[in-house]
Amino acid sequence: MFKSYIDPAERVEANRKLPGLMLEGLLLGGTGLGVLALIFEIAADAFSVAAYQTLLAIHGAEGYHQIAIAAFMVLSVLLFLGIVPAYKAGAYLRPNAGGSGPLVEAIGPVKMRWLSWIGTSLFFLDAVLTIIISSISAADVTMLVLPELAPYRILLAEVYAFFIMVVLVAMGPKRAVPLFLIGGGAFTIFTIGALGLVGVTAVINPDWAFLTPGIVTRLELAGVTEHVVRATQDISALSTVLLFQLFLRSMSSAMLGFSGYEVIPASGKHAARPKWKTINTALTLAAVFLIGTGVFQLFAAQQWNIPATEGYSTLLIEYEIVSAQTLGNGVSPENIVVTSADQRAAEEIFTADYTAAVVEGPLSNAPALPEELAGLSEEEIIDGLAYDIALARQVTEATVGTFGETFLFIAGTLLAIILLLAQGGGYVGGAAVAANAARLGRLPGFFIDDRIGIGVIWAVAAVLIPIIREVVVVESYYAFGFVSAFVITSTTVFFVREDVLQERGIIPGSGEAKSLRFAGLRGMIASYFMLIVLVTQKTEALPAIIIAGTGITLFQIFVAHGGFKRLREQTAVPQFPPGTPRPTYDIGIQRAHDQARQRGIASAVIDSLHEGDFAKFNMGPDRILQLVSYLYNVDPALFILDEDHDHIEEPSLELEATYQHAYEQRQEVAQHVEYFSHYGIFTFIHNYHVNWVDEEHGRDASVVQRAMLDILFPLTDPDTMWAQYCAFEPTNQPEPIWQFCRQRYLWAKDQWPNLSDRITTIWTLQDFGLIPQNIDVQTIVSVADGKRQVRVHIPTNSSQDDARAASETEA
Repeated sequence: MFKSYIDPAERVEANRKLPGLMLEGLLLGGTGLGVLALIFEIAADAFSVAAYQTLLAIHGAEGYHQIAIAAFMVLSVLLFLGIVPAYKAGAYLRPNAGGSGPLVEAIGPVKMRWLSWIGTSLFFLDAVLTIIISSISAADVTMLVLPELAPYRILLAEVYAFFIMVVLVAMGPKRAVPLFLIGGGAFTIFTIGALGLVGVTAVINPDWAFLTPGIVTRLELAGVTEHVVRATQDISALSTVLLFQLFLRSMSSAMLGFSGYEVIPASGKHAARPKWKTINTALTLAAVFLIGTGVFQLFAAQQWNIPATEGYSTLLIEYEIVSAQTLGNGVSPENIVVTSADQRAAEEIFTADYTAAVVEGPLSNAPALPEELAGLSEEEIIDGLAYDIALARQVTEATVGTFGETFLFIAGTLLAIILLLAQGGGYVGGAAVAANAARLGRLPGFFIDDRIGIGVIWAVAAVLIPIIREVVVVESYYAFGFVSAFVITSTTVFFVREDVLQERGIIPGSGEAKSLRFAGLRGMIASYFMLIVLVTQKTEALPAIIIAGTGITLFQIFVAHGGFKRLREQTAVPQFPPGTPRPTYDIGIQRAHDQARQRGIASAVIDSLHEGDFAKFNMGPDRILQLVSYLYNVDPALFILDEDHDHIEEPSLELEATYQHAYEQRQEVAQHVEYFSHYGIFTFIHNYHVNWVDEEHGRDASVVQRAMLDILFPLTDPDTMWAQYCAFEPTNQPEPIWQFCRQRYLWAKDQWPNLSDRITTIWTLQDFGLIPQNIDVQTIVSVADGKRQVRVHIPTNSSQDDARAASETEA
């Protein structure tokens, strides 16, 4: 079951290239994004959310750190031993798939194709929720640097979402890659160092927990944190049922930290080759990073008794403690002095927030008292709050003018930037999924342009941001999208088609095939368990997810089939006349097949250009591409003259078959181009031959025409060219065709004086009666770039032409 399914020779070669793959693409060179570049590119989406994972885990466990740690450890096992192997197997089979939905179409059985429709809908929803989470989180982190902006938090989130949308639309997703690399790399490197410092200091100094109440109180006073969730009693007092319920609740919340994981295989199209090795290595390292950051954060949170502070990351509180104690002047309990201003502020907090909790007791809906204040009298509670306020002031003063203040500024700025860039991951990922659905004919064709998808995602997110407002609210909905992607990917790998295995050199039923399917099975067990936890613990989010997902899926069906009454896939594409500017289609599936046909023709022409098939036409590729685009109704934007031309499989088997059928017309396309090349030369002969016709001396039009054909086509059978010329009829051609023919016309016009000097001299001498009419003329023509010389016999009158025809007939 654990036997490697990778070809041994391929594995050895990939391992040999791995050191180079680690750094490739960091400077946007090489064959694509290497391991670190791929990780840095998705770090914004995958790792930024991990900064809120601890907060959500503690929030789900209602402040009990032990429960949150246990839930996270179980999730980590499910990720590393279940999800990671399934995704690695999927990347090995089809690295260019680009997400769970396209993976089903590419390698899954026909009966599972319906999952790709659902996968597209949920991924698009995920993209919208990513924008909401990232923009709100970025606004929250900004409060660390500019706490005075707290009243404008939601407006700031809207500005962030709009700003990143404008940048991506203006620059384009591809040009924005350096932003992701720089921001993701800086955040990843900083987080590794900073969390290492947090972990070490948490082990050595657990007594620094006395700082936490002061920091939390300052956040509440500034309005940064609206709700604080603390453990209200000792964990040993909890019943088994409640303990298990909190464990599942914490697990369902902590899943958010793994939300960006599916972005890695979705970026496989841009990975350096061998793509499967790059993706698989990145999957492993990303999982280690996600698990490692979660473990360090949760351990420090337990050591320093940090509660769940809605609106402010637990990670930032840990950074504040380290900044004050390690990088700042330090705070000790004996240096804390409570002032009268602290006392008045405490009385105001008690009156506003905790009066109901004291009067009504456990049945109150008011914020719970901190654990250390529970059971105390009103005066004692106010004194405790005053102490916390004084402590908060001391913590702030301890970092002023020190490296700790700089550290906090860098941490807050980097986290804010990375959360902003995380929106880019949502925008680009969602737009890519929408573009893929458009290529399948399931969304309108304008979604093929990523900018349109980005704009639509922003519009939906902008409406929902003021409604949702909190990360802890949206995470319930967000988790369903990526967990569904886990389910779809794992199930697809387990039920992979046998022909896909054979393409990768894996014999169905062999040990390698069983090992690969076992990887899918492990992913199924892990993802199905996660999904069950979500359904049972986040039930309140299900109606909205079902309604939105169903709505998007129905819209896809409507576009693909032109309605809900005819659900048979009508793939017959209407035959459009050449030069049709805007072809119209009855249904989306027809459009998808016609666009696949266009991509096949475009790839065939590009390969022909790269292999020199059109070199004999002696012109740049622009005229050839313009001609083919007109004749075959191919979008000119599809002709990408890239030296590293690599075909990426079509998003479904049917479209791939259409693509291959079109690509197989490569020879036919070349012949079509050659026909119009001859047309241009024939036009020159037709227009110019009359200058040398002299019927009185036996040199009629056919003699001159055949002589010109023989000189301009020295390598082609004369009778074949004569038959083609006889069938030629000069007509007015559309401009795209004539622009190509004109170049061949001009070529013939330039070549004729150079090649015909001998025969035209003889014709001139014959016209003046200086030499006999029946002289035998042979001329030498250089071909193949001057590397070959061909002897060509040229008739000088009709009698010689007739004699040649007679001799060829007798032969």
